Amino acid sequence: MRKLFQSVRSRMVFSYLAVVLVIALLFGSILVLFFSHQYSKEIRINKQLQLQSTVNYIETSVIEKVNQVYLSLALGSPVRIQLDSLQGNHSKILDIEQLLRNQVQNYSDLIQAIHVYDRENHFMISSVYGLQLYEDNPSSVNTALGWIEAMKKSDKSSLWMQTRLVPEDAYIELPQQSSTIPLISYVHSYPFQSSGQDSKVMVAIDIKESTISQMIRNMTPADYENTYIVDQQGIVISAADKSMLGSSTNENLLQSLLSSPSSNESFTQIFNHDAYVVSQEQFEENGWRIYTTTPNKSFYYKLDSLKEVSALLGLLAVAVGIAMSLGFTVVNYSPLKRILNNIKGRMDSPSSLKQNEYRFIDSAISSLSIKVDSLEETLQANHKMIRHSIMLNMLNNRFTPEELTEQLQSVRVSMAYSRYRCIVIDPVSEKWKELQPRQLQHTLYTMIQQLEAAEMAETKLLAEELQDHKIAVIICTNQREESVSDHIVSFIHSEARSRFDLDFAVSLGGWVEHFTKIHTSYHEAKALIQYSYFFPAVSAIQDLDLLQRETSSLEIPDAYLMNFEKKLQSRDMDGTVQAIQDVVSTIKEGLYSAEYSRIILLKMVSIYADCISQVRWQPAEASSMNVYKQYSSFYNINRYSEWMTHLVTEFITHMEKRSEVRSPDTISAVKTYVREHISGDLTLDHVAEQVFISPKYLSKIFKEETGMAYSEYVTNQRMERARELIAQQEFTIEQVASTVGYRTSAYFIKKFKEIHGCTPKNFMRSLMN
Repeated sequence: MRKLFQSVRSRMVFSYLAVVLVIALLFGSILVLFFSHQYSKEIRINKQLQLQSTVNYIETSVIEKVNQVYLSLALGSPVRIQLDSLQGNHSKILDIEQLLRNQVQNYSDLIQAIHVYDRENHFMISSVYGLQLYEDNPSSVNTALGWIEAMKKSDKSSLWMQTRLVPEDAYIELPQQSSTIPLISYVHSYPFQSSGQDSKVMVAIDIKESTISQMIRNMTPADYENTYIVDQQGIVISAADKSMLGSSTNENLLQSLLSSPSSNESFTQIFNHDAYVVSQEQFEENGWRIYTTTPNKSFYYKLDSLKEVSALLGLLAVAVGIAMSLGFTVVNYSPLKRILNNIKGRMDSPSSLKQNEYRFIDSAISSLSIKVDSLEETLQANHKMIRHSIMLNMLNNRFTPEELTEQLQSVRVSMAYSRYRCIVIDPVSEKWKELQPRQLQHTLYTMIQQLEAAEMAETKLLAEELQDHKIAVIICTNQREESVSDHIVSFIHSEARSRFDLDFAVSLGGWVEHFTKIHTSYHEAKALIQYSYFFPAVSAIQDLDLLQRETSSLEIPDAYLMNFEKKLQSRDMDGTVQAIQDVVSTIKEGLYSAEYSRIILLKMVSIYADCISQVRWQPAEASSMNVYKQYSSFYNINRYSEWMTHLVTEFITHMEKRSEVRSPDTISAVKTYVREHISGDLTLDHVAEQVFISPKYLSKIFKEETGMAYSEYVTNQRMERARELIAQQEFTIEQVASTVGYRTSAYFIKKFKEIHGCTPKNFMRSLMN
């Protein structure tokens, strides 16, 4: 009997039977004691998610659309809602009225009417009423136009009015119960950021409550009758029972809900001795809240039969478990027996065959341990290199999920976390280039060690050096996402300054929920780190909207660079500095890719280098040949802007001093002669005779002093004079050509198009329009 209990087979049988009994008892207990609560919780969660989806759908389909309509009226339309110039301009009034009607037609399923009210002149243009004076209809102020008085008292730029009933026919003053529709008015001031008290114009958009109600019906058909939307004052905005709209009754379930604390979680509310499960969600845009009430008893009526089924299942589980225990014993003992026979066949010592099965396993494990220890020593010696290679391959998505799991386990890197995020660190300090190679490598390794040694609750940092001296950091955490990121970014900057006296640029990719997706966060951070050049004041670049700039095909208008070149050549210091600032501001604010933006900045450097080359001037600090090298040494756009400003200031100052020495009166006399004899002989030889110098010398000093060739200056002056004559609309094209010194109109038209970008006729036509 004793040998029976010591055998592997008997122990398996008894252990399986014990497990079956315990599992059956636990299974029954769980179903009876826990499952009812869990079942109710799941239903609550599903209802909460359903309500959240409804809120998101209404915000997207109603609130965002209404904001788009306002923005298209205020900013995007060819016909703007500016009412300053409407006095007597009936055409503009009709254009605005037609614009409002078009917007209503475009969103006819959502919008009933749009009104634009001028506070200063007290008149309104409406898609329904047309042009209407505010004082002419005072009886309608408290109903249809109540939003005007409400907005005048508001210190906000926008206002959501309460639901009101209006006649279906816009020209009926007294609404009848059978012919009214509920509307919600959204009012916004103009200009955009002005408050209602300070606004010049008010734009009111009447939204159909029936559209919102239908959205609720579609999203929550089962709970539609018990779903309400309430504003911040507790007034019903939308409900299945239209008699509740615009009211706040003290004796209903809704008022009881409003007295409860606001929360986005389901809770139980007692009303009239009945329990209700209440789900609620808040609209982020305007503070509305949506409530859904469900009788509590509807959550549990299915559980009575479930308890009976649970008892039967428990008994069935015991019977099936006993049968399976016997089967598992046979099945599981067979491979164990084969392992023992295999070990016996491989043992070197024949005496070991006399040992029992446990001693055989122990001997085999001891022998295997010796071999494993040897392999671990080899692995440990190359651990850092192997780990570095695995981490880089993971960041670049070169493993399948199965391979990645195996590789991380081989270097003992745990990924048992719920969230992951990648950070890219770029040493952008100018002191970085001053470091020797050994100092540079020591700095990188020290920074990586400090990051990985940082102690944070439920958080682990994995850091690796990249090929271009950047550092990739993987955040593995179970904590709240943003608080962890902010703490780590602050830690990186403080360590960089306190330990190395360096500044690091930091970018963060998005959060992912599984370590096999870390490569997506890494590529986002790698793309975002480029924009640290353009936003040096931001401690960490993590706005994923910047990634849209990487795929953008937008280009900066040529006028910006042409303006910079023109101001530089004309020696306009303030204008040149402003042109630099315009380009820098446009790059920062526009949707231009990082690589394209750097090209534009480089083009400005090229324009400057060409300009100083043309006038044969060499800066005191360095030759123009290594201006490009200086450009590449700056780590942010602010330093670039300061540098370019310094260069052009030095250049223009030098040229002004040179002009004081090199006969400025001669150049001035030439310019005066050209303006006064614009239709005469302006060849270089003829004009040189007038100022008593040689043509060759005149061409040279004119180019050096003005930055442009003499012939180019003459052409510009003639085209400028031609544009003035055409603007007078008193001369033909042939007369203008002759007046500015061209014998043939064809050549004049060609030159005019080269300078002004259009033909004289098109220019004249644009003036007439």
